[in-house]
Amino acid sequence: MGNRIPDLILVGCLIGFPLCRWAPAATGWAQGEYSVSIVAHFTGTSQTQSGSEVLTLNHDAAATIRASVQTSGDEVLTSFGSDVLTTSYKLTGADLGGSDGDWVSAAAFIAPEKSYTVEGGGPSELTFWVQGISGADRANDTGIYTASIILTVTW
Repeated sequence: MGNRIPDLILVGCLIGFPLCRWAPAATGWAQGEYSVSIVAHFTGTSQTQSGSEVLTLNHDAAATIRASVQTSGDEVLTSFGSDVLTTSYKLTGADLGGSDGDWVSAAAFIAPEKSYTVEGGGPSELTFWVQGISGADRANDTGIYTASIILTVTW
């Protein structure tokens, strides 16, 4: 048994807040950073792997959530060897206006016009989902694939 790289997909989700904006102390994410880990071992073409993480938003008023990235391309699941997966996301939750029923492409998920609303008071549990699909023409390399999404809440 030699050394083996784990078959894993990691998506980091950095929770952001706008600077210079007043808010009651009761408003904020329960945790500053979240990650989704998916065991992914691709043995064929067009194979799908997905995973999710529950995010808790403490709030006492309506809020808006938008997704973005630090650097263009961060939204795509990419291996250390630069192999990429077709990447999709969705954000769901009972208190979430604009909750995604279907998968949203990585580009559409971070588009400036895409937003979600959370009404009323919380805490609200939201589920952040990520999906990676291996290529249609070949199985992707085994290894660790990462992406990084920033979810910013404003109120």
